[in-house]
Amino acid sequence: MSALSVHLNRGRPRGIDAPASFVADESFDVAIENHGDGSHVHVQLDEALSAVARIRDGDAFVGSGATGHVRVDTREVEEPVSGELTISVGYGAETTAVNVRVEPSEAEGYSLGVDVDERLAEPQPDPSIWPPDAETVGLLTLAVGALLAAAIVAVSIQSQIVVAAAALVALITVVGVVIALA
Repeated sequence: MSALSVHLNRGRPRGIDAPASFVADESFDVAIENHGDGSHVHVQLDEALSAVARIRDGDAFVGSGATGHVRVDTREVEEPVSGELTISVGYGAETTAVNVRVEPSEAEGYSLGVDVDERLAEPQPDPSIWPPDAETVGLLTLAVGALLAAAIVAVSIQSQIVVAAAALVALITVVGVVIALA
């Protein structure tokens, strides 16, 4: 998120130092850094900016040596909108205006300078699991080895408990492979 940086009381009491202009393509903060005594600050938008932006709380008290923030929420615009953001201190004793331009969001593709290949509009084929990659082959080999080991142990010992345990191992192995391949 971008921020419009403003300095208060830096060169003189109630002095406001702000850039002449500011460009935003999304909501932004007015970051007010106070270099002197605590001050009440009021931030206001002109009519043109009010059509595309809202100030959450335009009045703030910024303590001595502190930084205060006033949030300006903007809505999506299709064309750039310009206007003035006015900052005043000392109940209007000192005022300055910043020319603000709200532009379409770069997230919407505005001014990115990226060429889009028309093939992106075509449906892409679903990736297939065959031929399997090395991890899948390793998983299948491990599963087959576990099943063979369980079968060999069950046949050689010939106990109902061992056969049941081998069947459980086989079931767990099959379920694990199915889940891993899904």
